[in-house]
Amino acid sequence: MVSFQEQLAEAMAGLAEQTRKIQQVQEELAAASASATSKDRMVTASVNAHGEVLSFKFHTEGYRTMPAAQLAEVLKTTVNAARLEMNNKVSGSVRPLMGTQDDLAKGLFGGGELDELLAPLREMQPEGLTGTVLGDRKKPAGGRGEEDEFYG
Repeated sequence: MVSFQEQLAEAMAGLAEQTRKIQQVQEELAAASASATSKDRMVTASVNAHGEVLSFKFHTEGYRTMPAAQLAEVLKTTVNAARLEMNNKVSGSVRPLMGTQDDLAKGLFGGGELDELLAPLREMQPEGLTGTVLGDRKKPAGGRGEEDEFYG
């Protein structure tokens, strides 16, 4: 039988590895960009991981004679396509990390592989913590707005 200390050491090693992976993804995304070219191939827009426009590159002179509303529509559509591409890159980088987070959350809140490992810690929790993340009830939202669905 594996001791509690060995299980805890294994969990901590897993957490350290997960932290390393998260830091690597953060570094990759900090340097990442995505581009999209308009259907008429007139302009290419590039954005960063935050969706901020990094650049426009005009491949033709057609924009000079376009009505302003038409040019605005081409730019908007191209930037949105670049943002969608960047969103796909971000999702692709982050999604592999989420499986481990789900396992950790299940362990903390009950029902996952870590449930048995963390059971002794739950038994030792002070009475006043039963209404927190370690307890059975959801925490009050605390005015976090849209983030509430992620925090409970």
